[in-house]
Amino acid sequence: MSRRRALALLALALLCTMYLARIGGYVLQDPDEGRYAEIPREMLETGDWITPRLFYVKYFEKPPLLYWLTALSFKAFGLTEWAARLVPAVSGIVTVVLTFFLGVRLAGTRAAWLGAGVLATMPLFFALSQALLIDMLLTACMTTTMLALYAAHVAEDKRGWALVVAASVALGVLAKGLVALVLPGMIALAFFFATRDTATIRALLRWPPILLFLVVAVPWFVVVSVRNPEFFEFFFIREHFQRFLASAPGRVGHREGPFYYVPVMLFGPAPWTFVAAALAASAAGRQAFFAIPRETRLFLLLWAGIVVGFFTLSTSKLATYVLPALPALAILFGAWIDRALEDAALVRRVVGVLRGTLLVVGATMAVLALVAWPLYESIARWTRQDTHDVLHVAGVVSWTALVLLAAGGVSYLLRFEQRGRPVAAVGALTAGLALMLLCAVEGRAVTKTSRALADAIVPLRQHGDLLLSYKRLMQGLPFYTRGPVIQFDAYHEIRFGALIAPNHDELFWNDFERIEQEWSSGRRVFIATDVKHIPFLQKELDPTPRILVQDQRRVVLVNFPASASDGEAVAVETERPHQPGG
Repeated sequence: MSRRRALALLALALLCTMYLARIGGYVLQDPDEGRYAEIPREMLETGDWITPRLFYVKYFEKPPLLYWLTALSFKAFGLTEWAARLVPAVSGIVTVVLTFFLGVRLAGTRAAWLGAGVLATMPLFFALSQALLIDMLLTACMTTTMLALYAAHVAEDKRGWALVVAASVALGVLAKGLVALVLPGMIALAFFFATRDTATIRALLRWPPILLFLVVAVPWFVVVSVRNPEFFEFFFIREHFQRFLASAPGRVGHREGPFYYVPVMLFGPAPWTFVAAALAASAAGRQAFFAIPRETRLFLLLWAGIVVGFFTLSTSKLATYVLPALPALAILFGAWIDRALEDAALVRRVVGVLRGTLLVVGATMAVLALVAWPLYESIARWTRQDTHDVLHVAGVVSWTALVLLAAGGVSYLLRFEQRGRPVAAVGALTAGLALMLLCAVEGRAVTKTSRALADAIVPLRQHGDLLLSYKRLMQGLPFYTRGPVIQFDAYHEIRFGALIAPNHDELFWNDFERIEQEWSSGRRVFIATDVKHIPFLQKELDPTPRILVQDQRRVVLVNFPASASDGEAVAVETERPHQPGG
């Protein structure tokens, strides 16, 4: 095995370790992770892989690719947090690898290595690879599309790459809808018209790639529409056009202002955005940027700019939406740093910004940790958090600060840049960023979800018991309890499916008298709700509700002795910061 191949395999192993090591180390976060774990669990339970369901009612907001892959992960590895997050984590790894191969084509091997390292250590990119969300899967599909588009552009025989474009776009549509077709289409048209490449456009519009796209993307939409006539209007009209424009009464989406993505694009890829700003501030740095081939700059700027611009125009915005722009920025930053490494003054500037960022952030976090340790009880009261959660976060902040300070300090002592090894200098700091991210992600272990409530319910639950969620849609609760949860006055995003469900009256209650009747009937009842509802429920229900489990925000009330030992004791627990994925 050659030295180059051995180093590549080592880099891939380290990347896999970084992205897979912690995905099972913390509970699923509500609402998103609970939702996207429960839908594939219900697919496995019902055997219906066509109509997605959440809380056992139809759920049409997203296409099924993530659900299918996650269900397969559950079949292979069990219903665990690790298996739930495997698809986005692998998608993140695949995107970094694809970014490397595209970087080689666009800017050369060294720039590709730098670009892959930049992407892997972008905080926003890494964080979203560790969460059960659709956006990382979409980003992997779209990065494949962009790689194939550029490869088709430079290839003499474009037919094979046109088929790759068609397949990856089709998978992207199955991952998140028409955006996977619209965004690459806009970028491709802008790039091909700018470069006067009509040959690639003709290759993409031939019947084989169009047929392949239709064969991969269309069948599910046809079958689900036949089985569910209401699907077309909800998915295409409401979830695409109305969500983008927020024009309908009862607006859907996440309404934000026109400058929402400015801080997202500044701090999400940091500290690499700071490096780019520092290079742009000098004439030599700007010259290094324009040393990147014009066509490469055009392709990457159009890619990133159209993605960010498209979602800026939308009235519905989330930080996750611009994730597909980050591979383009990573390659651009990698190519820019690669050119800057030819100038000793720019090398000092790049290394100085990276090292300074690590040291400043590390010192700031160390100060915060030193303040938090002695004042953790006051902080817990002020933030209305459990004290052990505050201590856990303080510990994570302490370890993260230590890694940042150590990385910056070791880099300063070694001073690779002054010994004529600029790539080693940047590489060492990039490794420090990777270790920092791996430490920081542990902070998510205090995330409040339904896991602790379910852990208290499941051992006591018997056949025929009633589990009800009162005025709170806890999306992870059915996943962790492995079954239906009756909703009382809580619809939110399942409203559409709930209102048309044939068993609506069985799963969705709105009459409080029904709760009172079941509560006093002698049937064992569990009520999961917010802490703020305890006084009302204790006043209205007879017998007086007992607290089975409670944290700062949520509680489970029962109408039977909460402890088998004495018949009257109240079992009170709180969520622990680190829970196994089971």
